[in-house]
Amino acid sequence: MSPNCPKVSVCVVTYNQERLIAQCLQSLVDQVVDFDLEIVVADDCSTDGTRQVVEQFSARYPGVIRAFCHEKNIGAYKNFLFVHEQARGKYIAHMDGDDYALPGKLQAQADFLDNNPTCNVVFHRVKILYEGVDGLVDDLTNIKLIPAGGYSRSAVLRHISVGANSSKMYRATMRVRKYPNFNIVDYFETVEQVGTGRACYVSDEAYGVYRAHVGIASAGGGTRKALCDAFLYFSKKYPSERKHVNAAALLLLIADLKNRRLTWRDFFRVWVKTFHPMAVVELIRNWPVTRMLRLPPPKAS
Repeated sequence: MSPNCPKVSVCVVTYNQERLIAQCLQSLVDQVVDFDLEIVVADDCSTDGTRQVVEQFSARYPGVIRAFCHEKNIGAYKNFLFVHEQARGKYIAHMDGDDYALPGKLQAQADFLDNNPTCNVVFHRVKILYEGVDGLVDDLTNIKLIPAGGYSRSAVLRHISVGANSSKMYRATMRVRKYPNFNIVDYFETVEQVGTGRACYVSDEAYGVYRAHVGIASAGGGTRKALCDAFLYFSKKYPSERKHVNAAALLLLIADLKNRRLTWRDFFRVWVKTFHPMAVVELIRNWPVTRMLRLPPPKAS
């Protein structure tokens, strides 16, 4: 493939990450691959030195890095959509600017998609880096508990978080072309991108590092609202999946009640609106996998 039609595009979003973005980009240009690669970076008008770092990398690797530095801040959601619209590859990977790749990531994921035509989205395990804590922590993903053949759309809807956003690679043919009029989290993207195929893990290997942030379990109102909106949207768009949507809403409702968060009311309303009598059965039946998925939570887009 030519540089104008690379096999893999890596989309990187960044904002005010001067201290971290160089490690992210270097981890990507250092990847050893046997195909054409482009790294598309979108800086959302950072007010620190992030833009300068991005431009330095773009000048150093002109045939690999395509940099877009916005003159005005457009917000994380629009910046996410923008950078993925620029991707020209057959396969598209996502990377948040505060995370970074480990050796072998891109080759392993591209090979997996080549060899598994029913897989539309492929994740990998990650190491987790907590600020102020020395060393990396393994995620708790148990590959043996993942359904044979990967996750269907039903499973993604039900489990909510099946892979870290910075570990995702998907087929460009599954790129989301039409978005609703509410902000999204990566959960929305994965539900749509999996289509009638599967979301899989490439192996038991960790191929990236995720810097831990606040996520679903203790997220702010914006992220929680995006999840509620997504649940209602999917219950209407995919009525046959209603029980799985309802199970997801019930799971987060229980989590909020357990942790005494007043936001339980949001998920209670969604649970009532999407009610399905089999949701509890689905939640109990899949509880071992649900408990295993203590993954880095979705970041707001």
